[in-house]
Amino acid sequence: MKKIVAFSLLVYCISCSPGPEKNKDKKAERKKEIQRIAVKKDSLQRDTIEFVSYNDDFDYSQLNGKKGKEEISYINDQNNDRSFLRGDLIAIEYKNDSIYIAGDGETPQNAEWIVSAKKIKDGKVSKFRKEYNLPIKYHYSKEEEISSTYLDHLYKLAEYYIANSKKDLIKISLKNKEQLGYSVEKQKKNEKDYYVLGIYVEFEHRVSPFQWLYIDPETDTIYEYDLPNDKLIEFP
Repeated sequence: MKKIVAFSLLVYCISCSPGPEKNKDKKAERKKEIQRIAVKKDSLQRDTIEFVSYNDDFDYSQLNGKKGKEEISYINDQNNDRSFLRGDLIAIEYKNDSIYIAGDGETPQNAEWIVSAKKIKDGKVSKFRKEYNLPIKYHYSKEEEISSTYLDHLYKLAEYYIANSKKDLIKISLKNKEQLGYSVEKQKKNEKDYYVLGIYVEFEHRVSPFQWLYIDPETDTIYEYDLPNDKLIEFP
């Protein structure tokens, strides 16, 4: 009786174990799945976009741009140029290729890789730097503990705002080559944390902010503060 039971169990185990053919089918299916995700690596495409920013904080560096109102990101690992400024019009060549995200196994993901990029027209920030030709001053409390990297980032946001602002005081200050600057502090508004920049003109070593900006650190969105109505207005 014991022999019959043992034999039956052996037959059952053999019938339940995946055979060589089944394993081969699974591998083939997996290969097909990866091939479906992977893309052709030789398809070179061209486009013209408005440059927004670089981002080197991830596994792959990125170049972010805009096409009309559409925001676009490209893998930028093969391009070492960091000379573009926000608003510059750039001509890019890019190709479809695959990326492998850490922690996601060997499965590739589709991505668009920058092959080459060239500025074809200055944006307002580039024009501002050439025409104003002065550094923007800034100061902040050491207690805020803001890294030098993020201070550089805030500088670029302040520069972008000043170059694109339609406020009369800023336009006059730029025209007269007056010394512009800003203060930096952290504030909470409506239960949310912001970096607040107080834009000012320096006159006889005195400063008086005339425009307050709220920067959302999660999205880099710039808001003008509407003092009479105590509300934030998103800056274009």
